[in-house]
Amino acid sequence: MTATPRSRRLRTLAAALVTTAALSLTACQTGTADATGAVDSTQPPVPAAQAEQEATPATGKEAEKEAGTPGKEAGAPAKEAAQVADRKAAQKTTSCTAKGTEVTVTDAPRPINHLLIKATNTSDTTCHLYYAPYLRFDQAQSAVPFIEESKPQAVVTLAPGESGYAGVLTSTPDGSHPYDATSLTLYYAARSGQGSTGAPSHPALPFDSVRIDSSNAVTYWQTSAADALMW
Repeated sequence: MTATPRSRRLRTLAAALVTTAALSLTACQTGTADATGAVDSTQPPVPAAQAEQEATPATGKEAEKEAGTPGKEAGAPAKEAAQVADRKAAQKTTSCTAKGTEVTVTDAPRPINHLLIKATNTSDTTCHLYYAPYLRFDQAQSAVPFIEESKPQAVVTLAPGESGYAGVLTSTPDGSHPYDATSLTLYYAARSGQGSTGAPSHPALPFDSVRIDSSNAVTYWQTSAADALMW
């Protein structure tokens, strides 16, 4: 059967409709259509764009906020270690010596024939007064004997500004070999108890001279003047 012009137009219109429907379906799957119905295949579908945005790693401040600041956390232990070292340095103690100790000698009104030695820590570090002071009047060959009964239960420790005391018996009516001493040298006992440590002190005597005899003796270091003058 021969096709008439009308039937050919109908077939052409039907083909055009099929083509338009196919293009519309393709646009929905791979891109977006503009106002004319043409598809721009360079624009990705919206779901893919959202997925790409979610997959993008955080950078800058956002990354620091999410991951924290490892540098600061790593520095915390070092800071704490430095603080511990500072505390240990502050707690460090040493033997008291003339370098950081001021020594004065005064006449004690009671008991008679006694001197009171006062040692004050003038440094910024805690120090220990071990045993008793080694005393030498003038050019004596040996140090003044210790009064063993005066030995305290603990070592005298001086924080900065604190003082320790020792009492000195200078003479008695029964003493022998008296002489008048005009100078005094004080040595600080070592922690081991063997000899002295550090530089000695040379405190002034309360008078031009002090009568010394064979009964001369000194107490161990005490925490108070009253304890130092008990013997």
